[in-house]
Amino acid sequence: MSKNILITGANGQVGSQIEYLVSNGVYKNLNFYFTDKDSLDITKAPEIAKFVDENNIDTIVNCAAYTAVDKAEEEQELAYKINADAVKNLALIAKERGISLIHISTDYVFDGTNHTPLKESDKPNPQGVYADSKLKGEEELIAINPKNSIIIRTAWVYNSIGKNFVNTMLRVGSQKKSLSVVCDQIGTPTYARDLARAILTIIDKGIDNNNVEIYHYSNEGNCSWYDFAQAIFEIANIDCKVEPINTKDYPTPAKRPAYSVLSKDKIKKDYGLTIPYWRDSLKSCINLINIQDVKKYKIGIIGSGFIASGLAKLLEQHPSYILQKVLTRSDISKRGDFVRADVLTNNLDELIQSCDLIVEASGDAIYATDTINKILKADIPVVTMNSEFHVTVGSYFVDKGLVTEAEGDQPGVEAILHEEALAMGFEPVAYVNIKGFLNENPTREDMEYWGAKSNLSLEMVTSFTDGTKVQIEQVLVANGLGACIAKEGLLKVKSDSMLEGGLEIAKYADKLGCPISDYVLSPKLPAGVFLIVKHKEEQQASLKYYKLGDGPYYVLERTYHLCHLEIIKTIKRVLSGGGVLLNNGSNPKLSVAAIAKHNIKAGEFIKKGIGSFDVRGEAVHIKNHPNHVPIGLLANATFIRDVKEGEIVTFDDVKLPDSLALDIWKKIADK
Repeated sequence: MSKNILITGANGQVGSQIEYLVSNGVYKNLNFYFTDKDSLDITKAPEIAKFVDENNIDTIVNCAAYTAVDKAEEEQELAYKINADAVKNLALIAKERGISLIHISTDYVFDGTNHTPLKESDKPNPQGVYADSKLKGEEELIAINPKNSIIIRTAWVYNSIGKNFVNTMLRVGSQKKSLSVVCDQIGTPTYARDLARAILTIIDKGIDNNNVEIYHYSNEGNCSWYDFAQAIFEIANIDCKVEPINTKDYPTPAKRPAYSVLSKDKIKKDYGLTIPYWRDSLKSCINLINIQDVKKYKIGIIGSGFIASGLAKLLEQHPSYILQKVLTRSDISKRGDFVRADVLTNNLDELIQSCDLIVEASGDAIYATDTINKILKADIPVVTMNSEFHVTVGSYFVDKGLVTEAEGDQPGVEAILHEEALAMGFEPVAYVNIKGFLNENPTREDMEYWGAKSNLSLEMVTSFTDGTKVQIEQVLVANGLGACIAKEGLLKVKSDSMLEGGLEIAKYADKLGCPISDYVLSPKLPAGVFLIVKHKEEQQASLKYYKLGDGPYYVLERTYHLCHLEIIKTIKRVLSGGGVLLNNGSNPKLSVAAIAKHNIKAGEFIKKGIGSFDVRGEAVHIKNHPNHVPIGLLANATFIRDVKEGEIVTFDDVKLPDSLALDIWKKIADK
């Protein structure tokens, strides 16, 4: 007689591997029904009963669980609903219908104070909501006591697909040169495929007991998370240095067991299992990942304006990337202009859930703060075309995940030139942007004309014209590359010669003892950027032969920047492990303050400072102006005091709405 087996949580680590083994193996007289939360809600007893009766189920394997360990501290009700109440539902139905139930539990039910492998008889002592909810599920099952049922506690589960420690380390390790991993939590990794195979063996052999039995299962051996990470990088040939840290140096909302090595003696004896050593299984998993890894990366975009639209069109044609989702604040029903309407979404979570990397190109510092904060918490790398974000709050995110400005805009191109210069032995003396024109107080009429002619938004063309954009860009370069500015507001050197204009800027480098970030004004020079650099005296003859001039100062130039077309290069850099190209540094010295373009009266309202006809941005030293309002924060602002033309706007002058960006800036300023 055939068995009809219900698998809950079929999309999870273990459930998906049971389905894989079933589809690729020979299991005579076993019929499987794989369900997830959408096809069967196990928190609703009537739904379970109906499914069991309609399909004549005689065995249930419960792989469903709430596993967000830290988030459970906030979502307690949901954790208990899935991990305890749902188990009670399954146990009651199993008992009423004489069904065998296999339930997956966790090592977290123990407090981690043991120093020898934990046996099934050892007393649990959960230390957090997730742990307690899982123990409550065990207790419900034991109390109801359906015949021929077991609990399998496991630990540190990973798989070749999905979100788990192995896949996170493979991704993060390929993006960073070093990372810190906890070394004082000891346990044993469990390859989900090995556990799935053990479960199928148990089903095939049959369960024969009158009372619920508890078993422990993990791979053989033990290690720390630090050891686990080291092994992943070694097997995958990833050059990433792992620094050991203690648990106290990496605080988390939920406490983890310090020791959770499980004894497998009982399950091996009762079911004759041979359990692989953890490193052998890890190698098998990573080999499988390498086979699966011939794939296209799913790229998401935030923003649907000029830059985002151009990038979306490029991604549509690219052989290595898939345009997955584009987050827009506009009405999707009215966006017939976008390259593909089906990828547009107003839902950030939908973007995060479906992408391998996200490009932030909204140009809005406050909005980008909210989105990037959530994206980095999901361990997804971010490439930006948003220097406004970086100079406003970017420093806060330097150690929160991988977020980098892209090549294409001037700061990213200057960063590339910086890398190339250092690789060739040059010493950068000045980082110089080329600007064709400057009018610090343009008229609306002129800006509307040029915006229409350039196909740019009014805000964008105004911020270019009044100098705000170039001030932001050069502050990002200074903070990110360790440069200085010659004076607040920058020098704005007028010159039609890169060398002469650059030398005018570079002469301040010796005075201040650091390279200078600034720009030249010239309607004749091509759009782009350049570096003024020096080299050792013994190279001067060679450099003269290479047509770079007599020295000792030389020009390294890039007389184009192709914005959205070049973002692709930074996407490739990040996904191939090249790391950050440019960020604002963890300890910025410079900011871009809002300067009044005209006399502003108390009661006046500014919807957005950047690109407005009320204020423009200027580079300032934070220590000299601790109360200044960064222009990126000046949005939906009501003036509560008069501000004269040319004055810096301070926090005493305006009322700003609460925002994450504002809170973060206060932390940066305090630091």
